[in-house]
Amino acid sequence: MKVNIGTYSFGGIASYLGLGPTLLEKFQTIKSLGYDGVELLPVDLDNDVEDIKKWAAETGLEIVSIHAKPTEDIVRKMAALGGKAVIWAGTEFCDKEEAIALAKELDEMAAMAEPYGIKVGYHNHSKEFYMDQGLPLLAHVMENSSKCYLQLDCGWAMNAGTYPPSFIRKYKNRILAIHVKENCRVQGPGPKPASAKEVKDDAGPFAHVKELPLEERQKILDNFNAMSSSPEGKKRFEVQCKLGAPESNLDYQEIKNALDEQDFEAFWVVERENFYTDHDTCLKEDCAWLKANIK
Repeated sequence: MKVNIGTYSFGGIASYLGLGPTLLEKFQTIKSLGYDGVELLPVDLDNDVEDIKKWAAETGLEIVSIHAKPTEDIVRKMAALGGKAVIWAGTEFCDKEEAIALAKELDEMAAMAEPYGIKVGYHNHSKEFYMDQGLPLLAHVMENSSKCYLQLDCGWAMNAGTYPPSFIRKYKNRILAIHVKENCRVQGPGPKPASAKEVKDDAGPFAHVKELPLEERQKILDNFNAMSSSPEGKKRFEVQCKLGAPESNLDYQEIKNALDEQDFEAFWVVERENFYTDHDTCLKEDCAWLKANIK
């Protein structure tokens, strides 16, 4: 089984901000840890497409996807890189009405991407499982979209109280990819999410990173780290444990079994925000565990 990893796992928010190792350095580390492919971030495309292709060829990595709001420019670049998907890493919507509006927007994006051979997906956190009118918000999106796929983040789904294999089977042939993230506690979806009407920049908070000086990027990172150290901020990091740990409430073999019932193969992407040991050891063990235990 091929195992991929997101460049997000090499710095988290710092990666979105273009801080830390270069993309080539990340590729070299990713290959050394045993991974087969990589999921990019928008800031990674600040590099020339031909350079990215060259670095991927040199390290033997496949570029599978990118976490970005789907625009034609990004779709075109992903097609040039041989990627499979552009996956929106999340936006604000708070009820069934806004979920339906998002579904229609995703379908329009998917129609735009089709001629390029690129699929459009949506990536969940826990908040998308907030219930409205009898269904989780994410289910309202899936029920009202015909072209959009889902990258199911299994850790956040389970954290919200949704069993990933059941959700995968309910939306058979709509699960393009999964994010592998261990979870050891159900915390629920949280309070009602913010409304789409409150979104100030629909391109996302990191869409214009390349226009910011490094000092400004560092200030954004410092502010985020300060929020993350609060009791509420820590909650999202404290639930991630070692893959296959006794305290885990996820069954990745059953997740694989559910995915195998689809008519196409979903790709797997490891995403880490918290590390149970030093960073590289944790990611290396994640990759090795998946390849050894998931059949």
